Amino acid sequence: MHTALNLYLLKSLEKIRTKGSRIDQGFTLVELIVVVVIIGILSAIAVPAFTASGDKAKQKEVDVLLGSYVKAAQAYYTENSTWPTTRAQLSQFVSVTGCAVTDAATCKANPPQNYINDNTAGSWNSPSGLYTITWVPAATTTFRAVPAGNFAASGYGTTACYNSTNGTTKVAASTTKGPNPPNAACQ
Repeated sequence: MHTALNLYLLKSLEKIRTKGSRIDQGFTLVELIVVVVIIGILSAIAVPAFTASGDKAKQKEVDVLLGSYVKAAQAYYTENSTWPTTRAQLSQFVSVTGCAVTDAATCKANPPQNYINDNTAGSWNSPSGLYTITWVPAATTTFRAVPAGNFAASGYGTTACYNSTNGTTKVAASTTKGPNPPNAACQ
């Protein structure tokens, strides 16, 4: 009889032991909720940062463009002892191109316009169509890139200048979104 009782007790203990270990292998509802909340908090922090970095990357296009325009204005002044007043003059030192509209999808599908023979200054759109570039030729030549079209509210502006009297050049990139590029003082 002892053998049968011992065998029964051993089987019962084995059941309890395996039952307890099966419960320990899973997660409780509270643990799962905590994990979901942590993932939600991390994504709420990360998603805006990734969105802003994409908009800042688009700003680099015009940072480079305006920097090259300023260097071209400086080269033109060095060679001719006067500042350039037309896109044709600026085109002697850098390719001045742009899109006809402020729509990125249209600009992506169509080749940019070349302003090599354009005898005006004024405004034109960046090759991507995300920015309107304005040029004010003078002793302190200033270029401004303002986010345009659907990108106007989420883009970052840029300003660049060249002062022919003291040779100063500067490119200033905005840190806030919107149509107000920073001032670049080339005094």
